[in-house]
Amino acid sequence: MSLREHISELRRRFKIVFLSFVIMFVTFLAVPSNPAGLESYVTTGSGNYYPLIGFFMARVKLELLPRGWQLLGLGVSQALEIYLIASLIFALMFNSPIFAYEVIAFVSPALKENEKKLVYPFAAASSTLFVVGCLFGFFFLAKFLLIAMAPFFNVAQVLPEISGLDFYSIVFLTVGLSGIAFTIPVYVYTLIRLGVIQATTFTKNRLIVWAATYILTAIITPDGGPILDVILFVPIITLLEVAVFFGGRAAKGKAKKATKEAAAATGGESASPPSPAGPSTTSQPSVAPSGTGMEVPSAAPVPTARVCSYCRAELAPDSVFCPNCGRANE
Repeated sequence: MSLREHISELRRRFKIVFLSFVIMFVTFLAVPSNPAGLESYVTTGSGNYYPLIGFFMARVKLELLPRGWQLLGLGVSQALEIYLIASLIFALMFNSPIFAYEVIAFVSPALKENEKKLVYPFAAASSTLFVVGCLFGFFFLAKFLLIAMAPFFNVAQVLPEISGLDFYSIVFLTVGLSGIAFTIPVYVYTLIRLGVIQATTFTKNRLIVWAATYILTAIITPDGGPILDVILFVPIITLLEVAVFFGGRAAKGKAKKATKEAAAATGGESASPPSPAGPSTTSQPSVAPSGTGMEVPSAAPVPTARVCSYCRAELAPDSVFCPNCGRANE
């Protein structure tokens, strides 16, 4: 494909992702979570109309808001900001599988066979761990974070009232960053399998890696204290160690296999049977007929045919690289 065709294909797939995002965004904004309530609201002016995003926000408040706390709408436009930001975040989350599919479909034709074998497991593992991380962040991190802050209201002698925008921002940020953090081991494993980094880089610098991971968990949970940091640190570092272990084993197995193939190819060349007896190709000096007083020049030696040590393809006498497999031959 030409550059123009690549750009055209990329634009087509980007349009699909963008249109699907807009559809989901409008769906969360406008589609009612209770159609019966909408009908009553339109016909009689009574009843409640809750868009679909309202259903999810109600579940967030029910699950995470500590007992006795009150959400406040500080400012005329804050409720609208919460409404739009929540719809945007949920649209991005639900649209992510479409985005991932379009990216894989675009780059797949350019990948080698060994790279294609990693693409689909990578997509499945990263998506699964992202969902697990979001659930972990929702049911553990965000809830523990808010509960851990509750005693300080008593210490400060203030009422437990929190801005609605602050509450939902803390929840969405904690859940999203937790999901992203859970996918880091998948990227590490893939980079090790592709040979971009070595597993020994992590094992030799384990203390630095652990310290950097703990700092990352502290950034994700800035208000939860060291206990919440440890709660997030333990599963992430466990997944990271597992990824480094299996990535290192896979890289070693790949290296051993390549070594065996090279040894087999070299052994096959050295153990090749001798050519059957036939006319000697060694030049023999010609003997001039007796009595002529002339010397007949000897015949030029016949060059021996060369073959590639790896694929057994025929090589030119002065060629170093095989025209078939591209490997160098002595």
